[in-house]
Amino acid sequence: MDKKTIAHHFSFDRRLLGRLYWFPFLVYGLCVGLMGILSARSDEPFLPYTVIQGIAVPIAGWHLVFLYRHLYDEGAKEALLWHYRKTVVFDLVRYAVLHGGCIVLLVAAVIWIHGTMFLTAPVLVHLFLLFSFYQLIGLALLGVFGSLDIALSVIAVYTFMEVATQGTFMPWPHLFLFQAPADSLPLLLPMMWLGAGIVIAAILIGREFW
Repeated sequence: MDKKTIAHHFSFDRRLLGRLYWFPFLVYGLCVGLMGILSARSDEPFLPYTVIQGIAVPIAGWHLVFLYRHLYDEGAKEALLWHYRKTVVFDLVRYAVLHGGCIVLLVAAVIWIHGTMFLTAPVLVHLFLLFSFYQLIGLALLGVFGSLDIALSVIAVYTFMEVATQGTFMPWPHLFLFQAPADSLPLLLPMMWLGAGIVIAAILIGREFW
């Protein structure tokens, strides 16, 4: 698909969503501010990195949920499903590239401040899995509940509780890293949960659109 067509799709999305389209990017700006504050107060690179994991990465998946919510308006699904079925993979890819670029810029900001010591290969793999999970789970939950409010509430409540309590509040699957892993187990378990979540989300999306 050529650049002109891709640009047209993004332009159409901006008109469709209006001011709501810019919400994730405003949150990225907030993340930059929080990272700067945390970096000024501590030399621990995992503190600003937690902002990327706990705020930027989850927000990166909200664009598709905003766009696809129209499918679940009353009486709309029968008329619109054929269109969304043709574009869902393309939409997933183009927004993954867009927001993936934003996450890379945020990680680069942490590296610029603290260096690369914290960004080991396992942490990079974890970040990629976490980003992939949040790109899919919003759309999957939207299909399950048929409601924008419920889908985003589930994501927001889980993410907030995990980040606010550093993964200690509930005995549910913990997906985030809040400190550099000292051994393989604290890293292996989140990766296993993320892998399972990605597969389940992909299956739910597939069942909804095909």
